[in-house]
Amino acid sequence: MNRTAGLVGVVALGLAASFALAAADAGDGGQEAGLVGYLAKDRVVELAAASDGSLVSFAPSAASLALFAAYVDPIHLRVFLCASRPADLAFAARLAKCVEAAANPVFSAEFVGVAADLSEPAALIGESAVTAAPEAVVYWMGAEIARLRPEGGGDAVDAALADLIQQARTRIAEEMILDNEFFRNVFHSDLLLDCKRCHGPR
Repeated sequence: MNRTAGLVGVVALGLAASFALAAADAGDGGQEAGLVGYLAKDRVVELAAASDGSLVSFAPSAASLALFAAYVDPIHLRVFLCASRPADLAFAARLAKCVEAAANPVFSAEFVGVAADLSEPAALIGESAVTAAPEAVVYWMGAEIARLRPEGGGDAVDAALADLIQQARTRIAEEMILDNEFFRNVFHSDLLLDCKRCHGPR
């Protein structure tokens, strides 16, 4: 199987598995049982706002929002945070607000509360190889392409996320530049690529 098939073909498997896990956890009360495990987006935002009222007014910049809203192929964030730490909550809430503001059905996020020592939830932490929190694992079409931590973004986490995704997508597209099947299946007109081989001079 070539890399194109791997990237495109894992969408249903990768994201569906993620959502299935979230649904299963929610079904047994995991979201309401405490601050470890899957957390609803609204709960993350509420907890963050209770800790720092300024987060209520946070919104992504126009430039970042334009990129988020324009995604065509699925972008999914799995955000790990220790919900007892205000800084973790602030990071996660800003990401939640980016997804909400974009109102793009292919741009989604899930939030996983972790113990401060990363001992729980062991299965999800192990599955995503998390070694520190907070951290956002970024998936493009079901495949991990990047990770974001707050030290790279601070208050401007929206710009840091938008840049990270754009750079990762561009890097992968450049690696696949000779694979016509990849470019037939993947939206790429927003990337800065040398497309003269396929499209001629611009």
